[in-house]
Amino acid sequence: MRSNPCHSDVQSRRFPRAVIVSVPVCALSLWFLAGCGTQTPDHLAAAKGSLKRGDRGEAITALKEHLKAHPDSSSTRLQLADLLRESAPEEAISILSAIPPEDPLRIPAMQQLAILRLLAGQDAEAEPVLREVAAADPDNLGVQLSLAEILFRKDDPSAALPYALAAARLGPDRAQTYLLIAEIQDELHNHAAMIEPLQTAVRIDPSYYEARSNLAYAALRTGDLATARVQAEWCHQAKPRDVFAIRTLATIARDEGRFDDARLLLKEALALQPADLDSRILEADLLLFERQPQAAYDRLKDLYEQHATTVRYLGVLARAAAASGRREEARQHYQTVESLLAKSRRPVEPRESAPTDAGRREAEPTPPQ
Repeated sequence: MRSNPCHSDVQSRRFPRAVIVSVPVCALSLWFLAGCGTQTPDHLAAAKGSLKRGDRGEAITALKEHLKAHPDSSSTRLQLADLLRESAPEEAISILSAIPPEDPLRIPAMQQLAILRLLAGQDAEAEPVLREVAAADPDNLGVQLSLAEILFRKDDPSAALPYALAAARLGPDRAQTYLLIAEIQDELHNHAAMIEPLQTAVRIDPSYYEARSNLAYAALRTGDLATARVQAEWCHQAKPRDVFAIRTLATIARDEGRFDDARLLLKEALALQPADLDSRILEADLLLFERQPQAAYDRLKDLYEQHATTVRYLGVLARAAAASGRREEARQHYQTVESLLAKSRRPVEPRESAPTDAGRREAEPTPPQ
């Protein structure tokens, strides 16, 4: 009776001499042995072929099958997550999160994971991932910048500043980073420290409107009216309908004692945005200076519903109320201001000439590189 090649190992133990075979017979036996089992599908090759054909769906299916058979394959997890990042970001997040800390591909995986978290608006979840990558790769510009932006949005400027400074060191030609540093310093009320990074941003990109408008603001806050005027006039020429630039020029005119010019500029600003809070505050200041407290009170009072918890507004409204004989109302407004300041984590400083959105950068996540 013919022996079953699938049982060759058993027979070799029963008949020891049978192991002395020629090379061709060995090769034939291995061929028979391969035919006796089921060949494992090559899912990685299938995925590669699908990608060449442009079929991402088939490639994803093949990679998932490979991951089922090889759950410890971190390279497969990275490739699969990359394919899923747009169509199924939460699934991609789950796949990447399973890569253990000791894995050699952990840091590249965490970079991908951080990007997905940021794109999903999950700052709280992205922060520890970015910190892990920053510890392993401190010279990663994208990671340092992303941490700075996250912490800035988190209202923690003190923690954000070192990362922003590191980002400027790693990418010294990126003007937006210097704007971020200046905005962080503004939140820390270090207005003098805003000047240098903003000047650097303008040097890098002379047409950078947000840097120039913030430089006008910072110069005004530090009493450098000449620099503030130059920057505000540039902004006004670049965007004639930008209320911030007009209001800054009006503030400079007031501070220089050119009250008629200040009134004309405020009229122009209020014609563009009648309810602009900072323009109304400046207008009320001028009216109080001209001993017209009732007019100042009337111009502010109709904004109360929208700004009942805005400290700088309530401060001027209280002054106008007191000057116009409304002492009890003034007392109530001052009490509200004290209460708001007490609840604030950091002291809130009145900002009569604070930049509007046109003078601020838009905080968008910067994916790690």
